[in-house]
Amino acid sequence: MARSNVNIEGLNTNEQAEQLQHRLSQMIGVKEVIVSADYKIVEIEYETPTNLNSIEKEIYDDGFKVLN
Repeated sequence: MARSNVNIEGLNTNEQAEQLQHRLSQMIGVKEVIVSADYKIVEIEYETPTNLNSIEKEIYDDGFKVLN
């Protein structure tokens, strides 16, 4: 099991955070997701078949920029 923090840009409201959290939690292999609009960060715990690249792509597809 892996745990990652992903910094994002464009997340401004708690409603957006809740929607993104719901979307990510639906991914196969994702065990826990916490999305913070205040800190603009996604904390995620996951296992195979999910990987960090697919998580970041899902965040991008939801309209947010992933920061390095």
